Amino acid sequence: MSFADTQQGTHATSAPRLGLRARWRAAREARMVSASARRRLAENIEEAVTRASRPQVGYTAVVPISRDAGNGARGVLLDLAERLRAPRPVDPAGVRLVRALLVDGAGPLYVPQEPGELRGAALRALDALDRRGAIG
Repeated sequence: MSFADTQQGTHATSAPRLGLRARWRAAREARMVSASARRRLAENIEEAVTRASRPQVGYTAVVPISRDAGNGARGVLLDLAERLRAPRPVDPAGVRLVRALLVDGAGPLYVPQEPGELRGAALRALDALDRRGAIG
C-alpha cells in the first residue's frame, strides 16, 4: 500500500479498526458473561428480592425497590438469579437485559408500573439468556 492510499482513507486502512473494534467487543462480552460478573448480578437480584420483602426504613440514598412489583415477581427474579449462577453459557444480550433491569432507576424494579411489568421484564431477560448466541 502506498503513502497516498493511507492518506486517502482507503478500505485497507479502515480494516484494522474494524478488527480492533470486534476484538474489543468480544473481550467486553467475555467479561460480561464471566462467572464472576454473573455471580455479582445474581447477588444483586437476590438483594433486590430481599429488599422488596422488607419494609422501607426511613430515608436513605438507596433507591427503594417497588415492594409490590418485587414481591409479585419474586419467583421469576430468583429463577433469573439461579440461571445466572448456572454453569451453562448465556447470551450477552440476556445479560444486558438483566443489567438494565437492575440499574434503570425508572424501570419496573424501582417505579410502580402496570401489574406484572417487572415479572414480564424478568421473564424476557431469562429467555434472552438462553438465546442462540450463548457464550461463557
